[in-house]
Order: sequence, then structure tokens, then C-alpha cells
Amino acid sequence: METKSEIQGVFLETAHPIKFLDVMPKDIAEKIELPAQIEAVLNKPKKSTKISNYKQLKTYLLA
Repeated sequence: METKSEIQGVFLETAHPIKFLDVMPKDIAEKIELPAQIEAVLNKPKKSTKISNYKQLKTYLLA
């Protein structure tokens, strides 16, 4: 496998509208169904890892 240190990546993701219910108009928010996958994790504690740069991300993902 060839590696090139000058290559950078960009990660994009979208969020389900359920994440923004607090800022949506109430009439729209009331029509959004809660997906089973979201309902299953809604009350679990949040876990996060601070990653400051691509090298840290790569190390984390390969661990």
C-alpha cells in the first residue's frame, strides 16, 4: 500500500432532522417520526474523543 503524507481527507455527514427539533417550527417538528435506531440510543450517555488533526484521526481509526 502506498502512502502519501500530503494527502488530506474531508469527512462530511448529515444529521437527521430529529436532531434539530428544538430549533424547528413546532408544526414541522411534530410531523417528524422518531426512527427506531435513534430511539434505541436516545438516552444512552454520550461518548466523544477530541481529535485535533488528521494524524490523530488516522491513529484512532487504525487502533
